[in-house]
Amino acid sequence: MNAVWDKDAPARKFVEDNRLPFPAGRDSSGTVGKAYRVDATPASFFIDKKGVLVERVDGEFETNAEGEFSRRIEKLLAQ
Repeated sequence: MNAVWDKDAPARKFVEDNRLPFPAGRDSSGTVGKAYRVDATPASFFIDKKGVLVERVDGEFETNAEGEFSRRIEKLLAQ
């Protein structure tokens, strides 16, 4: 079974269907994954306005993913 991000078409559909408000792309060379040491998917990186990594979540959010994601983004925007 392939993950959503294994192929371009399903990934693009996921991004469109969920109207993701941030850039998303495929790391076909693995360069970004290696640079950020991604060993789980999904992996979420919360980066502040200065470009500093504030928080990292490996894997899915435990509960209420949409709410948790929004809360963390709002917290970053308020800084």
